[in-house]
Amino acid sequence: MEPKIKILLICLTRRGGLLHFHDCLAESLSKLGIVGMITAENAEHIGGVLSNPDIQHFPLNTGIGKKGTIQRLLHPATWLRIIQVFFHFRPDIVHITSAQEWNPFLGFFIRFLCRKPLVYTIHDVVHHEGTPRYFRITESIFRKIPRYFVVMTNQGKEILISQGLLPERILVVPHGIYDFFTQGSKETDLAQNEILFFGRIEPYKGLDVLLKALPPVFEKHPDWTFHIAGGGDLEPYRQNLDNERIHVTNRFVTDEEVAAFMRKASIVALPYLSASQSGVIPTAFAFHKAIIATKVGGIPDMIENRKTGLLIPPNDVAALTQALMELIEHPVLREKIGENGYIFANENLGWTAIARKHLDFYHQILSK
Repeated sequence: MEPKIKILLICLTRRGGLLHFHDCLAESLSKLGIVGMITAENAEHIGGVLSNPDIQHFPLNTGIGKKGTIQRLLHPATWLRIIQVFFHFRPDIVHITSAQEWNPFLGFFIRFLCRKPLVYTIHDVVHHEGTPRYFRITESIFRKIPRYFVVMTNQGKEILISQGLLPERILVVPHGIYDFFTQGSKETDLAQNEILFFGRIEPYKGLDVLLKALPPVFEKHPDWTFHIAGGGDLEPYRQNLDNERIHVTNRFVTDEEVAAFMRKASIVALPYLSASQSGVIPTAFAFHKAIIATKVGGIPDMIENRKTGLLIPPNDVAALTQALMELIEHPVLREKIGENGYIFANENLGWTAIARKHLDFYHQILSK
């Protein structure tokens, strides 16, 4: 019997979608290999990960705030802790699962000092509008260090190949379904006549387009409401928020609230102006929700138009209004799209299959 390989996963994000991705991958890989993980000591993990006996957890003090993060990054005790982890766990392969400011330093340590194969999952192959300059710099530096990459869409792979990466060093694996959210929801949270915009508010997500598309919808369908749920700067949109049928939750949304908000919505709108992929899509799939999204980046790889969602051109107010009207006025279509998305996700986006693809990729790397 072939011995299990030892996989060390690293994610220093403290909460939110990137940590959810890491935790789901760690749990599924732990059934196939020997898994260790380095995460921030105050990270808000999904339930069950820290108590999983098949995952060795190595918490790391990453500081609080930018100043605290820099202090911990430069502190000798931090690197002593990381060295101890590598000496104790002795990984065969290391996989950094998300972008973070520490990556260039970790990458240099892992590849050139520890001489371990390094894999990196790129969630956003192309930087979005509004991405901080310092983050663009650290990310561009880090991407030169790993030899192997994981992306979630074919479009992402094509971009990396155009930048000079070899195709055989890039694994394409779709974003897994976030069905763990459904475990915290109540069946009594029945869908209402509500449109949901979910996730951190950033300029590239096209919230302004959606707000401009809503007035005709509200005029024709006065029983429908709109919910914005997520942290970020809402100031640029204030003039369009003065409507009693627009509800706002402008802060970080807890896992329990994600479940409640998804249950309550009938339509999930993603009017993005650019995107490599979106974790909101598999989350909406898990809740049987009809999705309206734009044909940008890797989104068309995730949604089949008129089967698992409606795809429209970006920055097109009229097209978005029309799509909203269609789903509101045709509940059978709305429910069918939601059900199709759920079936597709369960058949194609399960974490067991995703873990198997990762493991095969790891074996391929180690065999070279």
